[in-house]
Amino acid sequence: MRTALGILAGILLGIIAPLCAQTTNDNDAVAVEAANAVEAEVATPEKIASDTNATARHHGAIQVGQGRRSRNHEPIVAFGRHVELKTNETTEAVVVFGGTAKIEGKVTEAVVVIGGAAEISGEAGDAVAVGGSIRALPGAKIKGDAVAVAGSLTLEEGAQVKGDAVVVFGNQTLADSDAVEGQVVKVLAGDIPALKPLRDWFVECVLKLRPLAPTVGWVWIVYGAFFLLYALVALAFPRPVEICVQEITQRPITTFLMGLLTKVLIPVVFFILLCTGIGGIVVILLIPVLIIAGIVGKVALLQFLGYQVTRHFVDTQRPLLAFGVGWAIITVLYLVPVLGLLIFTVTGMWALGAAVMATFGGARREMPPRTSASQPTPGGEAASPGLGFAPMPMPPPSVASTLPIGGGAGAETPATGAACEVASFTGQSAPTAGQATIPPVSGPPEALVYPRAGFWERFGAAFLDVILVSILGGMVGGPPWLFLVALAYFAGMWTWKGTTIGCVVLKLKVVRVDGSPMTFPVALVRGLAAAFSLVVFFLGFLWIAWDPEKQGWHDKIAGTVVVRLPRTQSLVCF
Repeated sequence: MRTALGILAGILLGIIAPLCAQTTNDNDAVAVEAANAVEAEVATPEKIASDTNATARHHGAIQVGQGRRSRNHEPIVAFGRHVELKTNETTEAVVVFGGTAKIEGKVTEAVVVIGGAAEISGEAGDAVAVGGSIRALPGAKIKGDAVAVAGSLTLEEGAQVKGDAVVVFGNQTLADSDAVEGQVVKVLAGDIPALKPLRDWFVECVLKLRPLAPTVGWVWIVYGAFFLLYALVALAFPRPVEICVQEITQRPITTFLMGLLTKVLIPVVFFILLCTGIGGIVVILLIPVLIIAGIVGKVALLQFLGYQVTRHFVDTQRPLLAFGVGWAIITVLYLVPVLGLLIFTVTGMWALGAAVMATFGGARREMPPRTSASQPTPGGEAASPGLGFAPMPMPPPSVASTLPIGGGAGAETPATGAACEVASFTGQSAPTAGQATIPPVSGPPEALVYPRAGFWERFGAAFLDVILVSILGGMVGGPPWLFLVALAYFAGMWTWKGTTIGCVVLKLKVVRVDGSPMTFPVALVRGLAAAFSLVVFFLGFLWIAWDPEKQGWHDKIAGTVVVRLPRTQSLVCF
C-alpha cells in the first residue's frame, strides 16, 4: 500500500500538472490546425465539431472534440462548469472546481474534482475527488490510484483500478472485488450517520471557503449561540464596546493594521514565553483574555457597521439596533464562497486591533484634565494642587471666637481633646495658652477624591504584574510555588504602598472605601478573594466592567477600590 505521503503527492501532482502547459501539446495543436486548414476549404466534420464546441462553451459547457480525428489538448481547468472529453480525445489532466467532468477519452495524468463529480468511462492516470464523487463506468481504466476524500468512490462492474482505491471520510462502493489490483483502503469510510454533519460541513464550508452554508443545520445552531453571546456582551459591557467603536470610527486603518500586527506577534510572544519555562502560566492567562478582547472588538465592529447603515434612517444612535443590522450584513457575506472566509479573516483582525487600541487608548481619554497649581475657585480661593476637590471651609465665626489670640485673661480655652487631636494630625505639640489653634482638619478618603479605575486600566496593570510574578515564581521554585509567590507579592505591596509595579506604571492605587489604611490582614483577604475571582472563569474580575462602583468580587469582600492618581507615586522611600 502506498503511504499517505505518496497519496498526497499524487493529489498535488494532479492539481499542479494541469496548470503547467507543455510545449509539445502547443506544437501538436498548431500542427493539427494547419492540417485542417489545408485539407479542405469547405465545411468538414472537424469544422462542424469546432463550431459545436464554441456553442457549447457559450452555454457554460466544455466539449473537447468531436469527429473521427484523434486530437491532443492542453490540460483542462474549469470552475463551476461541465467538462466533457470525447472518446477520441486525449489530454494531460482535467481539474474541475465545483463542476462535473465526463471522461470518455484518455487522461494521461490525473482527473481531479474538488467539490464536484467525475464520471469516467475512458482511461485516466489517477482519479482524485475532494469533497466530491468519482464514478467509474463499465470499461473504465484507472492506471493509477482512485482517491476520494470526504466524498464517494463507485466502481461499477467492468471498471478497473491498477493502483489503490482509497476513501477517507466518505463512501466506497465496489461492484467487483477484483476491480482493484492494489489495496482497498478505508479511513472513517461508510455510511456513518454521526459523521454526516461533519462531512457536510467540510464539503459546503471548508471546501467552498465560507463560514456558513444554507444546508448545514448544526452550523447555524453554533452561529446562533455566538449571536446570543455577542448580544450579552453588548448589554453587559456597553462602555468597552463604545470605546472600541470610537477607535474604529476615528482610526479605521490603524485599528486594522494593529490587529494584523497583533496576529503576527501573538505566536512569537507565546513561543518566547514557553521557551522561558515559566511563561506557560502567562500563556494560559493570556489566551482567555485575548478571546474576550476579540469578542468585545467583534461586537464593536458589528455596531460600527450597523451605525453606517442606520444613521441614514435613525436620528439617534441605538447600539442594539446597530448591532443587529451589522450582524445581518456579516451573515449575508459569510454565505458567499471565498468572500465569506475573506470577510471572516478581515473582521477578526479588525476587531482584535480595535480592542488593543482601546486598551491602550481608552485610559488616556478617560483621564481627567489636570488642574493648575493654583486654579481660582468661584469664591476667589486657590484650590489645592492635584487633589481635585474644593478647599476645606474655614471654621464658622462661633467656633473661631472661642480660639484665644493674645492670651487675654477672659479668653476661653478650647477643650484639651481638640488640641490633642490637632496635634496628632499635624504632628506638632499641643498648643499652649496664647497660641492660636485651629480645628482638626482631615481630608476626605482617597476613594472619594480620585476617580475609579476602569476595567481596561486594571487589566493592563494586572498583565504587567502577572509577568513579574511568573518570573519570580520561576526563580523560587516553579509553578508549585507560584500561588504563594503571587500572594506574598500582592499582599506585601498593597500593605507597603497600596499599589503594585503594574499599578505604579498606570498610576493606580488600592485604597479602603472608608479611608482607613491598608493593613496586612485586609491585603491578605483581598489576595485570597482575588484567587477565588480568578478560578471562577475570571468572573470576579469581569465584574469590574459592569459594576457601578468599579469593584470586583475581591474588592467587595475586602472593602477596597482601585483609584486613578493624577501622578505616578514613587516606591522609593529613602
